[in-house]
Amino acid sequence: MKCPNDGNLLKADKVNEHTGYGCVTCKGSWLPKSYIDSIKYTKDFKPESFFNELSSKSNEQIHSNCPSNCGVLSATIDSKGISYCPSCSGVWFDENALKEMLKRYNNKNSPLAITDIPNASIGFFDVLGALFK
Repeated sequence: MKCPNDGNLLKADKVNEHTGYGCVTCKGSWLPKSYIDSIKYTKDFKPESFFNELSSKSNEQIHSNCPSNCGVLSATIDSKGISYCPSCSGVWFDENALKEMLKRYNNKNSPLAITDIPNASIGFFDVLGALFK
């Protein structure tokens, strides 16, 4: 995967306490849809509402390729450093944009339920798969 800003390879890493891919030069981060979905396990975050908000606003293509190479990123006029891929629903965050977005949601105080463990591990296996491509 390549950074949509400067074309450098993205590296699998923890991004603001969440698994994702980061660019060492521009400090942006890419979270595939499954990683965005996993935020609900640590924050009072509803992925469906987040994606509805992104797609319902006035969007413009920003002529940057999706890091997953499946389309062109779109951004809302008031996105504050957030763009997304309408094809795969992955989200690109410019430097500090993920941190600012996460501040809007309270931390969950309850531990993961047993039934959440398979879903929470999806992101881990995605990272492993990316590392061994």
